[in-house]
Amino acid sequence: MDRNQLQSNLNAIVVLILCGVLLSAFGVQFVLHEQPCPLCLLQRLGMIGVGACLLMNVFLGIRPAYYGLALICALVGGTVALRQISLHVCPGFHTFGIPILGLSLYTWSFVVFTCVVLSVALLLFLYDPRDWIEQNAPQNVNAPLPPINWLGKLAFSVLLFVAVANVISTLFQCGLGPCAE
Repeated sequence: MDRNQLQSNLNAIVVLILCGVLLSAFGVQFVLHEQPCPLCLLQRLGMIGVGACLLMNVFLGIRPAYYGLALICALVGGTVALRQISLHVCPGFHTFGIPILGLSLYTWSFVVFTCVVLSVALLLFLYDPRDWIEQNAPQNVNAPLPPINWLGKLAFSVLLFVAVANVISTLFQCGLGPCAE
């Protein structure tokens, strides 16, 4: 397995981990009947955004710009999670939702976004700029896109399912207007 295929597979694995986190949030929503708040929905959107950016690396070839977009999505999602933590950190303020392993879901969300930032940073260590120069040389402009293996297809399918399910769930919860607090 060459370095680009390894990096593509690692991107797909991170996407699948994010999908697992999002599916777990659905479990809390539907099994424990905890409706997500607007900040929770923004955090889910941030995770879907990270997944979409990493999938661009899988389907379009490894590019630092895609990692940059993933980092921006992770930083925005992490900022939203940190904002929600700050709303509930003071003594005497109630927490929102049922704690999982002692932490609230928004705290877990912040942990996930922090891990995403570290993962993308580690993936950037694998990136070799010579690969980009080689792929974008004038004679390779019309080169075919990299082949997509089963792991990339699985990551795409699961992320698409999670994204569509989030849209449908949010429409049922909020309608076409803003969500209630």
